[in-house]
Amino acid sequence: MSELPEFEISAAHALVRLQATLAYVDAEQEPSRIALYDANEQLLVTLTLTKPCGQITADGSLLLTQANGGGDMIISSGQASIGIWSTSDGKLIGRGLVTDEAGQGHFKLLGSTGTQLYAGGKAILGETRIY
Repeated sequence: MSELPEFEISAAHALVRLQATLAYVDAEQEPSRIALYDANEQLLVTLTLTKPCGQITADGSLLLTQANGGGDMIISSGQASIGIWSTSDGKLIGRGLVTDEAGQGHFKLLGSTGTQLYAGGKAILGETRIY
């Protein structure tokens, strides 16, 4: 049996999917959030997004934006490794890896020196795009 090609969708279909994601995420009264955890599943910080949570860009992605450009307060020190994006009422939107902006993670922290966070500091979302 030959290997099947990778499933592809059109740019128009991808745009509709992003629009649906944006509508789903922002349907609740309060903004969505991204909780960042270390490898032991300890909560380090919760990033609150804007409402709407971002904007659809010309490159065909949803660019997420943090509500407070100065960052959200880090509650525990640790290396952020997993991000869980949820609606304000706790419905899962998605989960993925956390890296700095130089990395390939789904959720990116501002900077290029890793994902170490320190309690009492501020965590700032880097350029995080959903495709």
